[in-house]
Order: sequence, then structure tokens, then C-alpha cells
Amino acid sequence: MTTVIAMTNRDLYRASVIASRVKNDFVAGLQTAKLNELKTRMRKEVVKFAYLKKDLSVRIAYGTLMPQLMSDKILGTGICGDARKVVVYYDVECGNFRCFQMQALIQIW
Repeated sequence: MTTVIAMTNRDLYRASVIASRVKNDFVAGLQTAKLNELKTRMRKEVVKFAYLKKDLSVRIAYGTLMPQLMSDKILGTGICGDARKVVVYYDVECGNFRCFQMQALIQIW
């Protein structure tokens, strides 16, 4: 059985970053798919998700990428999350932008 997965250039970049960090191409593909699901849902709604912080504690966050909830916080002076090899989201609980490493996503509810 052959499985075909369509990926954009951005997906390939994210997968290569994850693969270099976790040393496993299969895990990188799965994690990239999870990131795509998270980002797609965050563009439409507030999403509950969990990720592993750098200090190895688990953070449960409520985040979004909906322009109507964060437009007054966007200044246009930041650097794209992909350029920094992180996932950027707007934390609705604290009212600020936060980020986490691409391979750190644990679960999406």
C-alpha cells in the first residue's frame, strides 16, 4: 500500500525543522500534520491545545489566529514564527502573543 501526502513548501520546511530536532522523519510528518490542523482551526476559532515547554512542563493553552481577536495587538514589527522555527499564537487568557517549538505540540482538543 502506498500513501501519498501533499505538502506545501512551508510544510516541507516545518517537517525538516522537526526532523532535525527529533531525528525521525515519520514523527516529523505526523507533527507537521498536527500543526496544520492546529493552525487551520486557530484561524477560525479559539482552540485548546497542549505543548511541552522548554523547562519540560506541560502548558495547556487557549490560542487563536483570528484577526478580529488580535488585530489591535499586531504591530507589524515582529519576525515570522517560521523564520524563528516556532509556532506563534495569540493567548486569549493573557492577551499576548506566545510561541512554542514546532516539535513540542502534544494534543489538540
